Amino acid sequence: MEGSILLRRLMLLVPVLFGMSVLSFLLIHLVPGDVVTTIAGAEIALDSPEAENIRRSLNLDKPLITQYLLWIFGVIRGDLGYSLISKVSVAGEILSHLPVTLVLTAMALGISVAVGIPAGVLASSRRGRISDVLLRIASLAGMAVPTFFASVSAILFFSLFAPSVRLFNTIDFGEDPWAGVTTLFLPACILALSSASTIMRYTRGAMLEVMREQHIQTARAKGAGPLRILLRHGLRSALLPVVTASGLIAAHLISGVVVVEEVFGLPGMGQLMLSAISTRDYTLVQGTVLTIGAMVVLINLVVDLTYHLLDPRI
Repeated sequence: MEGSILLRRLMLLVPVLFGMSVLSFLLIHLVPGDVVTTIAGAEIALDSPEAENIRRSLNLDKPLITQYLLWIFGVIRGDLGYSLISKVSVAGEILSHLPVTLVLTAMALGISVAVGIPAGVLASSRRGRISDVLLRIASLAGMAVPTFFASVSAILFFSLFAPSVRLFNTIDFGEDPWAGVTTLFLPACILALSSASTIMRYTRGAMLEVMREQHIQTARAKGAGPLRILLRHGLRSALLPVVTASGLIAAHLISGVVVVEEVFGLPGMGQLMLSAISTRDYTLVQGTVLTIGAMVVLINLVVDLTYHLLDPRI
């Protein structure tokens, strides 16, 4: 049964990834400007022999559908082409920047879950009391603060009051993994600010709803303790909407990584994509957009499979 569910989910990914590849390919071709100008400079006439040679070498002289087919067959083989600016492999560039984004996103999601779920359970168990009110106010504040503003404020705070803290260390997980993780801790906390608040509110709402159900009353009648009822009977039933929220939040974190990486100068996928956009490096933009989109799709797959683990009836 589990194998058939996984197979069906994987089959559903095919049309999604195909549509995403078409969009990433077409959108970059709709951007104003000409790739020849990017490569050869503005002094080269667009109808000159030099410009035609560049177009021919990049297959830009072929119909758009042919260009797409050539590109997507290369992607299937693992060949994303070469950067128009640095002349290095796009796949190599992505692989060198991907670990920072993956670790940063995983840390942010872990912090969000570690803070949001206990806070939501505590708020639901203290409904209407001062601790519940304070937690809800804190969650609203966390959701309202823009990521860019929180990042800049954190840098200013540590620069003024804790200048010994190095915020812009070089990240090399191969040489010193611990130094890389500690460098990413503050950006991960900033990235998790809104996410933890959202998970806290989802958890609180789900717990309040579950605690009114019949099986909770039955557990009380059988003499189960408050903590056992809260965690074993209540929290497990309330996890499904929280898992849904966590999956959506993980996808949101990947998109929010762009801002945090740019502010903190982190060499991740977000900074790579912004650099490619600013230099009109079309092949690199296509590769980064496709990779980030595929990460979001895979996260949704993991969320679907987690549903089945939490409740096999789904």
